[in-house]
Amino acid sequence: MGGGNNRGEPLQFNVSGPELSKVAAVSQKLFAKLAERPELGRVDLDMQLDLPTLKLSVDRTRAASAGLASVDIASALNVLAGGLDVAKYSDEPGDGERYDIRLKAAPGQIAAPDDLKRIYLRSSKGAMVRLDTVATLTPTLGPAAISRYELKYSANFFATPTGVTLSEAVAIMRGIAAEVLPVGYEVKLMGQSREFEKTLGYIKFSFMLAVTLVYIVLASQFNSLIQPLIVMVAQPLAIIGGLFALWITGHTLNIYSMIGLVLLMGLVAKNSILLVDLTNQRRDDGLPVDAALRNACPIRMRPVLMTSATVILALAPAALGFGAGNETNQPLAIAVIGGMVSSTLLTLVVVPAVYSLVEGWRERRRKTVPEPAPG
Repeated sequence: MGGGNNRGEPLQFNVSGPELSKVAAVSQKLFAKLAERPELGRVDLDMQLDLPTLKLSVDRTRAASAGLASVDIASALNVLAGGLDVAKYSDEPGDGERYDIRLKAAPGQIAAPDDLKRIYLRSSKGAMVRLDTVATLTPTLGPAAISRYELKYSANFFATPTGVTLSEAVAIMRGIAAEVLPVGYEVKLMGQSREFEKTLGYIKFSFMLAVTLVYIVLASQFNSLIQPLIVMVAQPLAIIGGLFALWITGHTLNIYSMIGLVLLMGLVAKNSILLVDLTNQRRDDGLPVDAALRNACPIRMRPVLMTSATVILALAPAALGFGAGNETNQPLAIAVIGGMVSSTLLTLVVVPAVYSLVEGWRERRRKTVPEPAPG
């Protein structure tokens, strides 16, 4: 059977490997380690190898003489012991609802293991052959079902983390699994935790795409490949501030806080654009680099502060946990506010300094490189 399931626990994963017995052993060891971590909540393992089972042993010589194949004997036992899905049924064609049709023994027909030994199978020759003449059923201990995931044996785990986010729970689980699992055995996420990991990948892609698009737009606006980099100096400063704000408030880097960091890409670029654009205008008026900065910085300080204050005050209620949906809104708001505070303070210092260094060097270089002689 596959590694999928319909359970609703947030943290779902499986341990898979080539040997069933070893999968069971490492799963039990991992289960014991995970159970020691109260923040993971109640951990459930669906693999049990010590359940009462019947082992079917087919005498292939007798079965062949009687005109029976091993697969026919196994299929007959599956039908009588548990049932076998043989077709699908649609109540109203086109409504999308399809139901499995299961063939199984009538209620009460198979009440004890000995009842299975007395069943008759029809051979390819048309004769009725009693099961216990071609096969034996031996009581033993084994798994109720054998799960497989990507063609490997697997054991499924389920947990509902308490006190930690899903990303933290996944990190804890992976850390413990790295200590327990031998080579050739691995952990794969399932269900909500798998979708969470996919979403993180999409957000990381969106983050890189946002940075790229901001650079392209700025390059076209300033008609330069260098000045967009000066403007984007504020973005790492904003990321540092957002991460620091999350850390001091006890929040983690999850989906919602990462969305806040993506939002910062556009918000913090605006302040640097205001400063660099006015500085370029002053240089076009004939001022040198440092004089243009001294003129532009005081003028742009007020709109920069007002823009940042507007964003910070607008997000302050969400950052304080007020209103519905604060579990998702709070980390997003904290990340944005932390990034705006750090980028605003450092934009007025770092961006002018970087602009002065880069543009001052370019201006000196233009003066020292001799112009080509007229032909």
